[in-house]
Amino acid sequence: MKKRRVVILGGLYVFCSLCTISMGQNLKIGFVSTLDVLYGTDEGKVELEELNRFGTAKQNELATEGAALQQLQERYTTQQASLSVLTRAEMEREMQDRDIQLKRLQEDIQLEFNERQNQLLERMSGKIQEIINEYAPQNNFSVIFLRNEGQAFVDGALDITGAIVEIYNERNPIAGQGSSQ
Repeated sequence: MKKRRVVILGGLYVFCSLCTISMGQNLKIGFVSTLDVLYGTDEGKVELEELNRFGTAKQNELATEGAALQQLQERYTTQQASLSVLTRAEMEREMQDRDIQLKRLQEDIQLEFNERQNQLLERMSGKIQEIINEYAPQNNFSVIFLRNEGQAFVDGALDITGAIVEIYNERNPIAGQGSSQ
């Protein structure tokens, strides 16, 4: 809550400062939702679909390994009373090993998914920022803010996300699709 208040107050301070500085000047402000750009561009859609396919495949792999561990646990539970001490100890050790392997697999998958997601965001963020940097002076914007949950309300007329998505798609066509127009 305190962080949100600081973000809101900081944004309000910047806004008021810009308004004060530009009294008598035409101040043009815009907002861009980078997540909406990511989800709205052709490249973003393709890359996110690929990331989702990766995630689904890895979830299936986890489910398979989890089911194998569960079968081993069920077999141990049903046979526990009739197993020798040595066999019981071996099965317990195997269950522990598989449980550790399953947890490591889950951690490895999460790390790889996060790495792929971060690479996508980094790759696209650079292109998005370049477009914004060119778009702002060409369209006489004094400032363009990134839209986030810190803004309680932003007039839709100030949102330039659609224009940024359109330019992004024109500059970065998906192979085989050509321009998105």
